[in-house]
Amino acid sequence: MCDFYYLDLSLELDQDASQISVVFFKKNVLNSLTQLFGDISSSVNVDLLKYDPSRHRAIIRVSSDYYVKLRAALTLCSSYEDIKCSYKINNASPSLLSLTGSSREYVH
Repeated sequence: MCDFYYLDLSLELDQDASQISVVFFKKNVLNSLTQLFGDISSSVNVDLLKYDPSRHRAIIRVSSDYYVKLRAALTLCSSYEDIKCSYKINNASPSLLSLTGSSREYVH
């Protein structure tokens, strides 16, 4: 069994927000967990490994015990600083290496 899950996700905003800092991005992910699961979710360790502020795209790591809860919280997240938003999970895997390639994008 794996210890961690890795998620490649994007924050899609209703309005044009130029660049969102890494701090605000992670804060919104943690707030999503807190809104759905309450204060007990504050013990969840979410590591932001890589972030692209121009595309609002990140790679995060979470313990496999909380993977399903994190996906649920991101799915139900509907606002970011009073701006309507949604998270798109581009890829998820128990292996960080498998996030680098996608069979959907492979050119023969």
